Amino acid sequence: MSMKKLLMWMLMVLISSYTFSQSGKEVTGKVTDESGSPVPGVSVVEQGTTNGTITNNQGNYNLVLSKDETTLQFSFIGFENVNMSVGDRNKIDVVLEESVEALDEVVVVGYGEVRKRDLTGAVVSVRESEEVASQYSSVDKLLQGRAAGLQVVNNPGDPGGAVSVRIRGTNSLRGNNEPLYVVDGVIISTAGTGVSDPSTDANELQSAQNGLTGLNPRDIESVEVLKDASATAIYGSRGANGVVLITTKSGGDLEKGKASIKAYGSLEWSQINKKLDLLDPVMYADYQNEANGLQGFDPKYHIENGLIYPITNEGDESIIGDTPIEQVKWQDEIYEMSLSHEEGLSVNGRTDNSKYYFSAGFSDTQGIVETTKIQRGDLRFNFDSDLTDRLKFDSRVSMMYQNGSFAQGGSRSGGKRSFVKQVLSYRPLNGDNLDDDELDLEVSNPYSWLTDYDDQTEELRVNARVSFVYELLKGLKYKVNGGLDYRKKDRTKFYDREIFKGRKEDGLANYSYLDRYSYVVDNLLMYRNKFNRHHSVNAVAGVTYDGVIKDNKVYEVASFPLKTLRADYPQAGQLIYRPFSILAEEEAIFSFLGRVNYSFRDKYVLTASFRGDQSTKFREGNQWGYFPSMAVAWRMMQEPFIDNLNIFHNLKLRLGWGQTGNQAISPYQTRGTYTTTYYVDASNSSVIANAPARIPNPDLTWETSEQYNAGLDMAFFKGRLSANIDAYFKSTKDLLQEIELGPSNGFTSMYINRGTIENKGVELSLSGYVLEKKDVSLDLGGHVSFNNSTIKDLGLSPSTVWIDGKEQEKVFYFGNKVSTGTYFKQPANVFMEDEPLGVFWGWETDGIYQDETTALEGPTFNGNPNQAGDVIMVDQNGDGNVDESDKTIIGDPNPDFTYGFDLNFRYKNLTLSALFDGVYGNEIVNGYSMELDYAEGQSTNIRKDAYVNAWRPDATSATYPRIGYDENEYLTDRIVEDGSYLRLNNVTVGYDLPSDWLKAFSNVHIYASGNNLFTLTDYSGYNPQITSFLYDGTIMGVDWVGSPSVRTFLLGMNITF
Repeated sequence: MSMKKLLMWMLMVLISSYTFSQSGKEVTGKVTDESGSPVPGVSVVEQGTTNGTITNNQGNYNLVLSKDETTLQFSFIGFENVNMSVGDRNKIDVVLEESVEALDEVVVVGYGEVRKRDLTGAVVSVRESEEVASQYSSVDKLLQGRAAGLQVVNNPGDPGGAVSVRIRGTNSLRGNNEPLYVVDGVIISTAGTGVSDPSTDANELQSAQNGLTGLNPRDIESVEVLKDASATAIYGSRGANGVVLITTKSGGDLEKGKASIKAYGSLEWSQINKKLDLLDPVMYADYQNEANGLQGFDPKYHIENGLIYPITNEGDESIIGDTPIEQVKWQDEIYEMSLSHEEGLSVNGRTDNSKYYFSAGFSDTQGIVETTKIQRGDLRFNFDSDLTDRLKFDSRVSMMYQNGSFAQGGSRSGGKRSFVKQVLSYRPLNGDNLDDDELDLEVSNPYSWLTDYDDQTEELRVNARVSFVYELLKGLKYKVNGGLDYRKKDRTKFYDREIFKGRKEDGLANYSYLDRYSYVVDNLLMYRNKFNRHHSVNAVAGVTYDGVIKDNKVYEVASFPLKTLRADYPQAGQLIYRPFSILAEEEAIFSFLGRVNYSFRDKYVLTASFRGDQSTKFREGNQWGYFPSMAVAWRMMQEPFIDNLNIFHNLKLRLGWGQTGNQAISPYQTRGTYTTTYYVDASNSSVIANAPARIPNPDLTWETSEQYNAGLDMAFFKGRLSANIDAYFKSTKDLLQEIELGPSNGFTSMYINRGTIENKGVELSLSGYVLEKKDVSLDLGGHVSFNNSTIKDLGLSPSTVWIDGKEQEKVFYFGNKVSTGTYFKQPANVFMEDEPLGVFWGWETDGIYQDETTALEGPTFNGNPNQAGDVIMVDQNGDGNVDESDKTIIGDPNPDFTYGFDLNFRYKNLTLSALFDGVYGNEIVNGYSMELDYAEGQSTNIRKDAYVNAWRPDATSATYPRIGYDENEYLTDRIVEDGSYLRLNNVTVGYDLPSDWLKAFSNVHIYASGNNLFTLTDYSGYNPQITSFLYDGTIMGVDWVGSPSVRTFLLGMNITF
């Protein structure tokens, strides 16, 4: 649907809804509590409409009804809701019964539900209005800033980019650190799942795509996040990183025989959030001329009246061209405002024995680069039915199809050849009158990425679950549950000759195909009963079997004879770089599990669980892992000596302990596998052969995490103010680590179990209903989380290093190299005992040598003497030469704390919500600065400050090195920056059209919102929320030229029939 059509549709809805339909009947009354005291601020709403009012200070209300036959709903924080049929009455008085903070609310936990009052673990619920949820492309993005203990990082700025979620820190050095996602009881693939990469270029690794693709946030009923081991141990080896339980809508609470239809539409505008301050074309020409002069060459450009002319040399004569060179600011040229739209509908209803929910949606999301977009359609049908008095049926089926194209978005950002880097570094000049011979051949015109590069994806996703529940005896039920998550994804990339990678290979195309089946079968016995008024039991036991079957097919060809023969014609490639290969994987887990939740007098609660997992990833003898947990809760508010204090509305103490596991490595690490490869035979012909793919380790076993948790839940002023405090300690041992092997082995690495990590922290949450009046209300919430991750044991021998100017014996190993190219061909992180995870490792600096004398007196760098204008490298060991032995810890990627706060405001029919999130104390290695912050004299563009404030003989207080300084490929503390930020994540303003305007509709809600509106930070890169290397846990806090973030504005409408 075009923007024009959608706007016309929204306008017609507004015009057609402007009718008057009040019945004119007025109802009055008084609302009191059980003691007879009036209750002010009670919401009185005509059910099914937005027509309502609030009781005054005396508890009185009056309301003009929109229809005669209706029901009034009375609700207030801390009390049970009451529904009253009006009939022929004009006066209705109501007595509200007190509810202890809605503690009988049911919360979804692993393999069941418990009352909120009976929770013993660290569980947080996230429930957002549809208008807020609809603004996020995936559910995990919706979690950002909304719960203590969660750190959510959006990765690429392109549509469909993956999201990295950490719950209570990092638990594994090499394994997966993403939480387990369970949608309606079906375990689905995490954000780290994607197609394999057929390329052998390490700089072209495919970035992970979102594992929750296809799950429309509008369809979400609730999200529960299980954080501590007592809550997650029921998931055993899958629960070490926390669990996110997602429940979709099932038909709502409509009356029997009723149905509700909702249609929605929205328009979204997006633009780049920040641009880097680079040299403009004229300053760039000045820079090139000055750099040439310092090297003894003639100027390249002539500048006159703001125009730039090329200079060519013929013998001893310099000739100025007649035609000025086209001037281009590439960030302005490439990053444009995009327009996206979304529309759809949902139907939910109830019959005598069933309830249902159906939804259909379509979205067309455009990126801020012309060739970047995703079109997506999704369907969902949820159906529940009571087949008999004892047998219940429940089904959830969803389907999604999408196709997209990217401007190198989808591949790991960074490197000299990447698209984002070209936009920043390519000279701000364009045209045929330029001398390309002097241009770095690894640099490509940004226009070529729009015309000579293809990155096409196509994806089908099906998620289904069917379950039957049969009541065997009173309180005892048997449940069988079967689920499937199917994902088919194809991806094609093509590099034509105008791009370095295609230029080198005369055109290059690679193909990736993924088929992934994830399935689960649960057989559960569930028991719930209450004995002698004081004893309550909620228990579950069962066996489960779940598995994954995955096929990755890859193919890569090169040398296309015709430019028009692109990736659609793989047979045209005359050179096969990688033969068609099928990378098949299977894995499965068989489990038995049990949990008992026991409550005595609703005062003392005990929860115990146990799970045993048998994984096919390990060999016999190591296949089984056992994961117990236990937690207790004391509802102290039930004690008279607490109740008599008249301070608390609720007070509960929670203590928990549990063990969980991690086996998130690829299958077959314990077994030998083979791959296809080429070799040259005696006749000098290329022959395809099979060769070993890895060195297996038959002794691999589980990572095991043991966690302790203590929590305190409090509420005051009849539930208007709530506070939660949790403290935890978690130790993970037998870490799955990939160690480097010597060249003589023929392989670079293998997996072993070795090492221990500790995480400890505190989480604080506070929420309150500040104002609750007839026409106005305001509630506020906030949270802060402190987490400290420390490596306690690596199982290696110590080596001598220098830290804080002191020689120390430390046990450590380095992370992987960030890049295989010219820049960053080195590790950025070191993993060292008794230090935080992944601290940065490089050279400390101490400013710029401002004169020649001081430079010559300073220590040499890798044996080379310094000169004025060079960076001062600190000689840690004092031997007069700065080399590898002088590297030290120069930063920490781990934040001191994360935080978020929100507000919700209502005035009559107008609503306003805002969400802020932030981190404090982390540092970032700014990969942009490695080249942009050094005026090394190449043809590439640089930051304005790096040229203007460069050292010169007449500018000896400079903060940037001299023009021509080229020692910038090394990691120093000059490119380590503070990554702290505070961001306005979302602001939404909504308005319900008055009920007396509506005739054909139950409700019309219009809203406007902004996402990522501003960020307060000292970080000089595009986005302090840096791209996470999801495929490599040993690269942390490195912004290797990530995609820019975007600011979005949205206008939408929801119509209920």
